Amino acid sequence: MFPSPPVPSSHESEPSRFTGFQPGRFGKVLLGAAVVVVLGLGVWEVVDTVTDDDLEFSYAARSGDDFADQQLLIRNGRGVPVAPILRFTALNGDGDTLPGVTVTTVCGSDRGSLVVLPHGSSDVLIFGGPLADQVADVEVTVDDAPAVDFPSVDSAVEITAFDDEGLSTTGYSRISGVKVTNTNGLPVTVRLVYIVWTDPETGTAQQAETVTPVGDLITVPADGSVTVPMTGPADAANAAAVAGDRAAGVEACYSAAAGG
Repeated sequence: MFPSPPVPSSHESEPSRFTGFQPGRFGKVLLGAAVVVVLGLGVWEVVDTVTDDDLEFSYAARSGDDFADQQLLIRNGRGVPVAPILRFTALNGDGDTLPGVTVTTVCGSDRGSLVVLPHGSSDVLIFGGPLADQVADVEVTVDDAPAVDFPSVDSAVEITAFDDEGLSTTGYSRISGVKVTNTNGLPVTVRLVYIVWTDPETGTAQQAETVTPVGDLITVPADGSVTVPMTGPADAANAAAVAGDRAAGVEACYSAAAGG
């Protein structure tokens, strides 16, 4: 989960908290503790997108060195956790649709996999297609947003990666397992993903190049922890990223979905 950039000043009357993605060196996301950020006034280039009766969205194309680019901030006014299925239309700087540009997500808000808590959550968008570098904004359509059985917790889980010797390691190193710690007084379920990030040129946005699941849906007990091994495709992706000196890391997304 990733600390998100502040919402625009037009939202000051309704301060909210979002969990989100936090980048490391060169703006790349690294392994680390996921936290809840109290959003406030900022100077980010955040564009409001469409709003339905209960959900509001803001898209941050560029978030600076302290936050991940291409974040979608989701404000949930329903008072209960929901798992939305969102559809995105990529737009250029003039607000025109960009033909052939695909939009997917890291945490699964486009397929009902991400739980959006009552105070809000965030996801990171991934653009594909020949005009992907021209995306300046997105239009969001809510296809569905069912309520889900999930505790209304205040804190995100914390992520610690370990090497083959059981020592804490970074996102640029070999990872044999990931410890997920839940400081909330209620059990939560999460999905872990291993993300390899692009190395963008100056002035361009960074995005997730590959997203590989680590295990399946994981239950983390109240005030407890679970260690998940890096196996299968995630292990192979980590080995390739280390060999290529790529920026990468494991992140957690609150989820209640049985499938990815």
